[in-house]
Amino acid sequence: MRTRLLLLSIAALLVMGGMPARAQQPAKVPRVGYLGGGNSRSPVFDSFLQGLRELGYAEGQNIVIERRPYFENPELDNSAAGELVRLNVDAIVAQGGQSILAAMKATKTIPIVIIVPNAAPFVASLERPGGNVTGVSGLTAELGGKWLELLKQTAPEVSRVGVVYSRTSERVSPMMKELEVAARSLRVELQPWEVGLAIPASGIFYSNPAREVGAALTWATRGQAEALIVLPGFVFAENLGYIADLAVKKRLPSIFWRADFAEAGGLLAYGANPAEQFRRAAYVVDKILRGAKPAELPIEQPKKFELVINLKTSKEIGVKIPDKMLTWADRIIK
Repeated sequence: MRTRLLLLSIAALLVMGGMPARAQQPAKVPRVGYLGGGNSRSPVFDSFLQGLRELGYAEGQNIVIERRPYFENPELDNSAAGELVRLNVDAIVAQGGQSILAAMKATKTIPIVIIVPNAAPFVASLERPGGNVTGVSGLTAELGGKWLELLKQTAPEVSRVGVVYSRTSERVSPMMKELEVAARSLRVELQPWEVGLAIPASGIFYSNPAREVGAALTWATRGQAEALIVLPGFVFAENLGYIADLAVKKRLPSIFWRADFAEAGGLLAYGANPAEQFRRAAYVVDKILRGAKPAELPIEQPKKFELVINLKTSKEIGVKIPDKMLTWADRIIK
């Protein structure tokens, strides 16, 4: 009996002695994959890191971020997404259509947080996405008509507008549909032009985006377009300064979907703030890391859109901005 009691006492002491050690074991450090924009050190990606910091995360300390670039090549993007899945990350942040498709193809279980102009094509509904996808949407597909209206209000004499897009532009068809409806109402002729992005059989992306964009703007002026709309797309986001400069040289009033286009010299920009979208994506990631299911997390939508006007550009191309436009502007670049 004494032997039995002694053994039980020793066992109890061992259990009690082990409890503090287990309690002191470090919590699992979450690992998040990032699949998107060619430069993960861009200002908008910094906004994602800022959002994480606001929530108490510090990269390399209590969170790990596995970066993979966006190749705009299905084969390479699929490979990058597959790498993240093999690393068994806790969530994948995917920016842009091709990255999202690659992530969705790679996994049906790991949560995917998307950052995209329009999330509708990738989820069952914005309110209840379903599956393993949720995220942040910029709603640009619905803004096609608004861009044309703003151009017309800025330069009422415009009757022909060049519309430049790439095959990777988000939701080209709905955007064009919105533009066509507005064009009929405003009696404007649209001149669409697709920027080609060739991918050879070897699977290596070799197209020269700047050259393709330059050809598009040259075509627009030859077609006597009097203004320019550039639809959202990775190729344009990566060449925004070049596009803005060409539009000024060709004296084309232009409108883009991101504020930094106007900052780079474009005449107008109207859309969701991309830095805010990336910051909000961090909050969605945090909810998932805390146990929320992506299927039940509504797609976050912007609460407001920014109108940015570049007055310096308006003077260079000889377009006088109406006073009412200046009063509407959220920001004016002088």
